[in-house]
Amino acid sequence: MDFNRAIKNLNRSLSKKQPLTFNQSWVKNRVRKTYNYITKYIKTELGETDWDSVICRLDHQHQKLWLKGVKVKAKASHYENSKEVETILTKYQEKLYSFLVQLDKEDKKFCDLISIKLVRVAQKGNLLAKARALDLIKQLVDQWIDNRNLKNWRGYDDLIEANIERCIRRYRYSGSFLVYLYRTLEYAGRGLRSLEVFSLDDFMPMTAKRRSDNLVYDSETGEARFYGS
Repeated sequence: MDFNRAIKNLNRSLSKKQPLTFNQSWVKNRVRKTYNYITKYIKTELGETDWDSVICRLDHQHQKLWLKGVKVKAKASHYENSKEVETILTKYQEKLYSFLVQLDKEDKKFCDLISIKLVRVAQKGNLLAKARALDLIKQLVDQWIDNRNLKNWRGYDDLIEANIERCIRRYRYSGSFLVYLYRTLEYAGRGLRSLEVFSLDDFMPMTAKRRSDNLVYDSETGEARFYGS
């Protein structure tokens, strides 16, 4: 058996039995040879069974059933293990630039892959993995704010971080982690008003004057505002 055969067997079994949900136990009990192959040969950098690599290869209708409706285990205890983080980052060192710029589909694929690797370790309770994931993903979100339809998030750094943390905590398997995060920010950002930071030395586009020239003081309210606002 090889990986392609294992995926084919699992897809066929899911199509035939049509479970409402499935997990590792379901695979073990119903497709034992495939389960044995996956748990022996399909491993993460940390030596654990890499179910993410398996699920992403299944037919789309089957991906959606993975762990759906299954009760999540109790919250993992926190710990710090730099070796777990470095093992992942060292393997993908040459692709870390993808959090700053994505030149093609391969860059997007690796950016998502690295994110998922760090997210899974963070979900185990590794605080260093969570911190590194936050650091890298925030750089990507900054690019989305500048270049995609998330401009209304500008200035909400604390709220952005809170949403990233929430996605890290809640992500099970829903396809791409980055698509999941982007959709979360897209929906959560509706109604936000951009808090874009500017300098009083900047020129106003309509008047060709500096912003400071249009700043007036309202003696009644004690507030400063721009003339005409």
